[in-house]
Amino acid sequence: MPLRAAGVTPSNITTPTKTFLRIACERRAMRLLRQLRRRTVAFYSVLVLAVAAVATLGVTSVFRTASTSSGAVRTAAVQLGTVQSVETSTGNVASASTASLSFPTSGTLTAIDVSVGDHVRTGQILGKIDPSAASAALLSAQAALASAEEALATARQGGATATADANQSALVGDQSTLATAEQQLGSDESTLASARAQLAADQAIGCPTSAATATGSSGTGSSGTGSTGTGSAGTGSTGSTSSASSGSGAAGSSSTSTGAGPTGTATAGGTAGSSSTSTGSGSTATATGKSVRVQLGASPRAVATNTPAVTTGAASGVAMSSATLSGTVDASGEDTTYVFQYSTTSTFASSTPAVSVGAGTTATSVTATIRDLRPDTTYGFRIVASNASGTATGAVVSFTTGQSSCTVDAQAVAADSETVQRQQVAVQQATLALHGQQATIATETQSNSVTVAQDESTVASDRATVANDESALAGTTLRSPISGTVTEVSGSVGDAVSAGTSTLTTTPAASASSASSSSSAGAGSANTGSSTFATVSDLTALDVVVGFPEADVGKVAVGQTATITLPALTGVDLTGKVTYVSPTSTVSSNVVTYDVTIGITSPPTGVRDGMTADVDVITASKTGVLEVPSSAVTTLGTRSTVTLLEGTKQVVTDVVAGLVGSSTTEIVSGVRSGQLVVLPTVAISASSSSGSGTGGLGSGLGGGFGGFVGRGG
Repeated sequence: MPLRAAGVTPSNITTPTKTFLRIACERRAMRLLRQLRRRTVAFYSVLVLAVAAVATLGVTSVFRTASTSSGAVRTAAVQLGTVQSVETSTGNVASASTASLSFPTSGTLTAIDVSVGDHVRTGQILGKIDPSAASAALLSAQAALASAEEALATARQGGATATADANQSALVGDQSTLATAEQQLGSDESTLASARAQLAADQAIGCPTSAATATGSSGTGSSGTGSTGTGSAGTGSTGSTSSASSGSGAAGSSSTSTGAGPTGTATAGGTAGSSSTSTGSGSTATATGKSVRVQLGASPRAVATNTPAVTTGAASGVAMSSATLSGTVDASGEDTTYVFQYSTTSTFASSTPAVSVGAGTTATSVTATIRDLRPDTTYGFRIVASNASGTATGAVVSFTTGQSSCTVDAQAVAADSETVQRQQVAVQQATLALHGQQATIATETQSNSVTVAQDESTVASDRATVANDESALAGTTLRSPISGTVTEVSGSVGDAVSAGTSTLTTTPAASASSASSSSSAGAGSANTGSSTFATVSDLTALDVVVGFPEADVGKVAVGQTATITLPALTGVDLTGKVTYVSPTSTVSSNVVTYDVTIGITSPPTGVRDGMTADVDVITASKTGVLEVPSSAVTTLGTRSTVTLLEGTKQVVTDVVAGLVGSSTTEIVSGVRSGQLVVLPTVAISASSSSGSGTGGLGSGLGGGFGGFVGRGG
């Protein structure tokens, strides 16, 4: 009914009321457009736009006159409550899973095992076609495959059994030889690795002396006894010849002394040993007096009695560049000094500093440490003592300095490397022998490679044929891929059916509305065609798929609660949850929408696939907050106000608005619970009387506007 015909006048119409009515008209028009989106778009779009234009003109005509008249004041109390913001759209109920099933093989329908309305389980038989042709084809393919496999086995055989056994035995022997050689190579490589590790360790600590290479030895000789000799003055003729007994001298060396005096007597022997020889060097120790010279090898003459006696000892603490030399000195009662002479030759070019042993009469042990020696070198040394009566020289004793541990390690690495190389050659030889035997076996096997390849190809082809025929035979029995209710059955027993495709259509979180995936119906594979035999839908899991405009879809998220009403089922209110928001858009008549899937919670039996459904998705909610009707709030820019009724006076008050819901708005501050806010008023003057109510315009535009938010401006 036109607004003026209904008695609507501009009296007492405030600015918030005008804004409220304008927004209400626009939102009502958008709701109608969403409901009609899935129908004939061109026709209904024009119709909706026409309705919106008429509504706008009607509101404009109401407010064209600026005159006002008094009317009743409508109020609402500020109270604690729940504010909810919803997004509304319209869609259709759809089964979460629907299978459209066809026989993958053509044939004659021999059995229909279900009827519309039957509940079936996954794998349950729905129908059958005559399997005779498929069975015959499978038997023929299996026979062909058996023949091809026999031919292939024959082609792969070759050579006499005895020869094959001998070749196999030789092959086993060569494999064993190779395994042994490889095992020994592994052991040799392990030894080499240990040697290299030892070299690295010794290098890290400065290459110390190798304990196994430093040696020292002491000379040995016979201890001798001598008789007293007498000589004439000045000539020092020799008295008697000393005799020596073979053996190991206690002193390790001996000396022969010559006297110095008008008549001298020298006793050679005892610990001095007049003619004993050191086996360490073969040298003879001699003592020479001041005034008498004795030619080596001649008979000794009378010697001075105070000439020192010496014994060359052993080398100890032998290292790469140092050693400690030892010996004994008997000063024979006169001040005596001694040195150690040493060299790598018989020249004894090096000696230790002279050291005094005093004038004792007993043998004194003495030592001296020599340094700066060459590693791995043999040295000879002897002790030489001198006093006023003469000089005594000990036997020569040899020792060998130690080698650097790094040198020893390097020698070990070199030797182990040679061993590894030799074993590698052995492994190579064993490998060649094995390969040779394998080549012999291959040569002696009388197998025709071309024939084998052809037979293998035939076997592969026949196996593929058998697999296809098995699938075709299984496809003569159609089974349900899901549990659900049979919603369609086509054909009758005796009808000829053609091969078709089977599809499984879902509306889940995995795909948008109308997405379908091909699946095997029964045991047959999906193929191109369009001969549906039966449709099975899972009616226990129902969804509603709706489209939201691009401006609103950003507020919708998975997990949000939704309320669902079905125009076909009066008084049935359902609940659900958003299960999927499509990431891709749908464009129709330049309107961009995004499909949203809402899963219905416990749908009743009266809900059917395809029914129209109105959906309100709760995108935001606050409980226990101050709320007022949204039409009472006027917002201009960033300022929001309400009009409070204080007695008979109306006071415009600034407020801070929070969540704007579908019919109410949260007030964060500015009012108290229990205060009265003034609501917009529309005066109707059909019989010179006025009425109020936010739903008064509903009859002309398909419903009231009380649930919309009034936003001034």
